Amino acid sequence: MAILVADTKKDKNTAGFRKRVIYQSEALFAGSTNIQRVQSVNYSFTVPRTDVNQYGQLGQIERVITEVPTVSMDFTYHLAGTTNETALLGNGANGSSFGFLKDLNNTDSSKYVQNFKVGLANEGIDYNNSSAHSNKGIIVPNGFITSYSWTGAVGDVPSSTVNLESTEMEVADVGTVVAPETSNNPVVLRPGNVTFRSAPTTTAGLSDSDDDLPVMGFEGIHVQSFTVSIDIPRESIQRMGDRYEFARVITFPIQATMSIEAIVSDQAASKLSDIVGDDNTQAPDPGFDIDIHCNKASQGVNGINLRFKNAKVEGHSISSSIGANKSITLDYAVQVDSGLYGYSSASSSAGFFLASI
Repeated sequence: MAILVADTKKDKNTAGFRKRVIYQSEALFAGSTNIQRVQSVNYSFTVPRTDVNQYGQLGQIERVITEVPTVSMDFTYHLAGTTNETALLGNGANGSSFGFLKDLNNTDSSKYVQNFKVGLANEGIDYNNSSAHSNKGIIVPNGFITSYSWTGAVGDVPSSTVNLESTEMEVADVGTVVAPETSNNPVVLRPGNVTFRSAPTTTAGLSDSDDDLPVMGFEGIHVQSFTVSIDIPRESIQRMGDRYEFARVITFPIQATMSIEAIVSDQAASKLSDIVGDDNTQAPDPGFDIDIHCNKASQGVNGINLRFKNAKVEGHSISSSIGANKSITLDYAVQVDSGLYGYSSASSSAGFFLASI
């Protein structure tokens, strides 16, 4: 196979000469489904090599590939509904019936591994407004999701970032893809659409009146930002006789973490043992159901709910200094299960769930 080289001084008068590529001409797909409201896409690869040296010779004999190459891709999109989450997670985006890992941990699911593509339109043409694209696109086949996060902050549009890995990357025809579907989704969620709810974990679940968060020492806080993240580490399994891996499996256990930063107002009498339990009295370490509710219900469109069930308090960090508002960082975590059961199921004692609202 001939090695492709790039012309560094291509004649601008050449037919079809392209000056550059910008976001207008590109679109991201998981399988054949368009990922909506994408803000950035990055991809790279690394090739692990080992120097082979010997006695009697200063220079190397060879520099060989001894491990599988790793292709990395990450992309960020603005939140609105669960259309993207469904394309990436399948049943894992249906929190009423299943947990986050339902399809990512199911080798029979089409979401267990997917082909990710960055399509390219002709220069000066919106990709989403044209059905014919003859240009070659970037393809990352057999991509495994390795992390997923959701963030929001005062003054910023809430967004999500996805990281994935593969062992191959190519530039080729992206094939037939599905045009973006935006009729039932808001243009974008805003910081004012984000609210927080929590209550001690019970069979009753959360209600709309539970508009608070488990905090020690303060009865009034003003949330400035949140981050929910899940790392899904993968182990590459190789064997003698094969150059590349034959499996890439999830390394368990997996935790979902939530970090909330806020400005504090009223302090209140409380004890650490109120939210982490008391060994002296053998009081249990309480768990909390916590929702980050991202919705535009007043406009009759879908939002997204990030739900922790039976989350534990991991810590508080309080900061106060001259010239700044006193602030607090709240950290919570929960172990993510196999996702076989939904949020309200009695068989699900803890976990992380997504839901369309």
